[in-house]
Amino acid sequence: MPLNYGLIHHVDLVLQELPSSLQGVKIAHLTDLHITQHTHRHDRLMNQLTSLRIDMALFTGDYMRREDDHVEAAAVLRRIVDAANPRFGSFGVFGNHDSRPLVDLVQDVGIHWLSTGSRVLENCPIHLFGLDPLHEDREDSTAMLLNGGPISGRDCAGYLRLMLAHYPSWLSTAADLGMHVLFSGHTHGGQMRLPTGRAIINACDLPLDLSCGVLRHRDTLIAISRGLGEVGPPGARFRLFCPPHVPVYTLRQGPTLGQNTQKVMKVVSW
Repeated sequence: MPLNYGLIHHVDLVLQELPSSLQGVKIAHLTDLHITQHTHRHDRLMNQLTSLRIDMALFTGDYMRREDDHVEAAAVLRRIVDAANPRFGSFGVFGNHDSRPLVDLVQDVGIHWLSTGSRVLENCPIHLFGLDPLHEDREDSTAMLLNGGPISGRDCAGYLRLMLAHYPSWLSTAADLGMHVLFSGHTHGGQMRLPTGRAIINACDLPLDLSCGVLRHRDTLIAISRGLGEVGPPGARFRLFCPPHVPVYTLRQGPTLGQNTQKVMKVVSW
């Protein structure tokens, strides 16, 4: 992999119900940093983020790699948030690698943590939802609707409904709740791929050929990033045919990508 590869990956996200005021909005999706220490990759990422005009930054978990990495992970995460400096703010949930000490350290890094809850942006028709693996009460979508969950009691008509969840397995839940887009990570895009691009393992219940990219299930899209970091033996940092990236989505009005189907279909590959 060349030393000067770019981390930013520009993608048009086309949605039928996109409010007209959100046409052209840019959303950076950062996930699976797996930080052990500050590296040249983080410097490159911050330089590239600083050069962009980001409207929103979404973080979907696994900021640390090992149990004792929380202090360095919090420090690097703070610098990344400062570099992004998005107009609408930064929002996030945690992942399965993130510890309670890390949660405590990052409460003031500039990310609005959604946990298992929601937030409506001020003066902007975006309604954000979070599903967090660290939350002790993991409710399914039916329970969330019936028990005063994030959607009940609020008319979401006219809002772009975006959900953040570390695990892409929440896709059916997001579709049940009427989300327009779910942003996830966790799979690393496989991290190790065959030359054909097929993942060898993805650590989730999606088929290996659906390990990353933009997928559609019914009327809901899911954007699964390859992420920025790696996991493996201590000291190892390796990927094969699966480079790290940060998708930057530009919202566009038009027929939603793909087709409405009960199956999970890939509509954009990376």
